[in-house]
Amino acid sequence: MDAEVRAVADAAVRLVVEVLAGTRPPHQLSLVAVPGVCRELSRRGDAVRRGRRVVPPKVLSSRLQRPVPAVAEVVAVVVVAGRVHALALRLQHTRGRWRCTALETTAP
Repeated sequence: MDAEVRAVADAAVRLVVEVLAGTRPPHQLSLVAVPGVCRELSRRGDAVRRGRRVVPPKVLSSRLQRPVPAVAEVVAVVVVAGRVHALALRLQHTRGRWRCTALETTAP
């Protein structure tokens, strides 16, 4: 089970930073995130992309913890638009799959 959570967490972090950087469209997050998170990332990604050259994002590091069996929390240090930012995601296991239900970031 932990391998599954780690794989979903890594994919979610990668997708989030790609949306923020403008290298991936926000609608592709719908498989790993709830609609509210997708809308928020779409708004933030628009702000980062506005008038800027698209720079490929990087995930520098990430950590995963499991406070309870159906919840995973991920923190990551990422590079978006050439700047280092923090990223925090909450994943919840419901209806047989893991989905990102909350997101916080220092990215604009």
